[in-house]
Amino acid sequence: MFCKSILRRLVTLLAASRSLADIPPLYQSHPYDIGAFDRWPHQLYHSSAAIGPILNYHNKSEECLDDRLYTVLPYWGKQVNIPGVMLLDAEGYLAWHTTGYVTGDIQTFQGEDYIVALAMDSTYYALINARYEEAHQIRVGNGWNLDAHELTLTDSRTALLVFNGVIPTNQTSFNAPPGVEFLLESGIQEIDVLTGEVVFEWRASEHFRFEEYFHFQPSDGGTEATAPDLFHINSIEKDKLGNFLISCRMMSSVVYVDGQSGNVIWKLGGKVNMFKDLSGGLVSFNGQHHARFHDNKQKISIFDNGNCPGRPVTGPTRGITLLLDIENMTVDLDHEYISPNKVLTDNSGSMQILDNGNVVLGFGPNANWAEYSPNGTLLCNVHMGPETWFNSGEIRSYRISKSPWVADPQTQPDIAVIEDRVYVSWNGATEVSAWALKGGQGQEGADDSVFLGQYPKLHFETEISIPATYRGSLFVSALDRTGRILGSSRAVQRFSDVRPGLIAQEV
Repeated sequence: MFCKSILRRLVTLLAASRSLADIPPLYQSHPYDIGAFDRWPHQLYHSSAAIGPILNYHNKSEECLDDRLYTVLPYWGKQVNIPGVMLLDAEGYLAWHTTGYVTGDIQTFQGEDYIVALAMDSTYYALINARYEEAHQIRVGNGWNLDAHELTLTDSRTALLVFNGVIPTNQTSFNAPPGVEFLLESGIQEIDVLTGEVVFEWRASEHFRFEEYFHFQPSDGGTEATAPDLFHINSIEKDKLGNFLISCRMMSSVVYVDGQSGNVIWKLGGKVNMFKDLSGGLVSFNGQHHARFHDNKQKISIFDNGNCPGRPVTGPTRGITLLLDIENMTVDLDHEYISPNKVLTDNSGSMQILDNGNVVLGFGPNANWAEYSPNGTLLCNVHMGPETWFNSGEIRSYRISKSPWVADPQTQPDIAVIEDRVYVSWNGATEVSAWALKGGQGQEGADDSVFLGQYPKLHFETEISIPATYRGSLFVSALDRTGRILGSSRAVQRFSDVRPGLIAQEV
């Protein structure tokens, strides 16, 4: 075990490394995993108020480093005093950071990519466009509460979301036992994004029996405050037939629902499983998340938590792909992707199959994600927080995903001058290839503009040496791969010595 003085020296070295502008990801760092880099390892910048991660790779393969894809990293937790959403580049460096949201992924709506993010107060989902503007806000209808688990955009100009709300059991046909006066309803709505109209609503209580629930306690349901969370819907997908695939965690069941009548077509898993398991029991999942169809509905992917209240633990947590034969109503295990740290994720989590077949798992309250080859080989295993505090709620993320993203912020590039160095960044800009350092007042084409050099963009923040003989004002222009100017910063004085973001962390 490292003593306190050694940890302090490590932090001193970390602070010194900030002169490089970005702290690179670490590799198999034991000090990191016991908290030497803070219980929330993060970095600040000279030029920007953005917050970036400090990562610790335990496995790193070129096969999961695709420059076209950004990792979407929403984060919050007991140690995260500024929750938000990050985009990271292929090497694990910050590309964009924002606050005010606690979940996020990238989806397509009417041919345009958006960051879909849940507002901090959980009152609406935002569709954030490539200029980092809230283009749309999507809210629940019919008086229900918005549930934070899911918003999925469809090809028909609609969004799918989860709702909940406490209801008296006498207002439903749900067959609750005596003494259960209230329950927490869970359901889905399909919302017209442009008008906010609810075009479809489905309530779980109308299609399940009380006996399918795993976690009933005798004291549950006597009051509104003790209404049992019977269903806990956490994912929705709409297929080309207009039907819905719905994951109900507290039933350990994934159901397929008719998009016209709302009737359940089949149930997979849980106490009323309709499929014959050909795998010898390996299909059984427990407290699952993030169910999705693949290969024309012949395959389904599920994040299997291996843990649900009221059921024996079956972990460690894994991702699974299952082969479905709807005609013969059989299911078989295709592949499983075991968590590399053998963690048990007792809530949250995600599974994404990329276009190249790689699989990305996010482990919820375990500050960790991993990427696998299609056959299950571990490629990258990344910690975004110390392993010592996994599953404690210190740092957590509901889902982690990877997607293409091209963005043009409507802000200016940021600049800071410290002694004989310029630090430049542009939060969220994805197309910057180089920085042109110039002297003058920041007006392109002005008579006093002096070209002082061109420098390649390095990660989030780039450090540039100021020519020793230059004493005037400075600004930078962001250049794309063709040399086109994308934007220019404000002008700053040669000796301004402004450090907007950088502060030392202490152990």
